[in-house]
Amino acid sequence: MRYIKNIFFLMAKAFFFILLMIATLSSIFAQNSRDVDNSAKTSSQNKKSVKVFKSGKNSFFKTQKEGKEEYEDRMKQVAKDKKKSVKILKKPQYSDKSYFGHKRPPKKRPLSKRKLCKACGIVH
Repeated sequence: MRYIKNIFFLMAKAFFFILLMIATLSSIFAQNSRDVDNSAKTSSQNKKSVKVFKSGKNSFFKTQKEGKEEYEDRMKQVAKDKKKSVKILKKPQYSDKSYFGHKRPPKKRPLSKRKLCKACGIVH
């Protein structure tokens, strides 16, 4: 009985060792993305695959100076937009609490004549 267990154990070890070797060898000889043979492509396919943008927004061939200028222009535009939004938010419609969802402050009616406001849901 013990002899059979030893044989089974040795066979299991051998099986896993062979399986490990197969996995290792398959990963070693697997095709790498860098191993692609470019000679199979025809010259017409090569011409189609190369896209060169010489002008416009999608220009790949920009100098560092042009890139910096574009960056500075974008930053100036962002700063300008931010100043504009801050200026708009300074209006009392956005900064004063009494306006709460209204363009003009709601009328303060006497208690007997107050109505439920549709805009903000408060009785004015």
